[in-house]
Amino acid sequence: MNLSKNKVKYICERNEELGIEDYFKRVYLIESGIWGVKKKITKATFDKRKNEGYEVEYYNVTFDFSVISDMIIDLNSLLYVAEMTFDEEWIKQLERKKDTLINLLN
Repeated sequence: MNLSKNKVKYICERNEELGIEDYFKRVYLIESGIWGVKKKITKATFDKRKNEGYEVEYYNVTFDFSVISDMIIDLNSLLYVAEMTFDEEWIKQLERKKDTLINLLN
């Protein structure tokens, strides 16, 4: 697919706190007159297209860690309900989710 340089752009989203960089390609949908959904790409592809002169955009992505705390509170409430149902699989699933969120905070 040969896309003109003004119909495609490459995006780098950075989160400096977590040391994460994600790379995406976005194509302009002529028939709709809007930019399409971001498609994940590799850093090598991003760098290659940047060197070829395609439009690139950089965004600093921040994350509100209080959202994770709120999610843990919600999971605790669900765990309480799950324990009343004695549904071991549901309890395990909720505990795994809670552990994942707690690890994000550490």
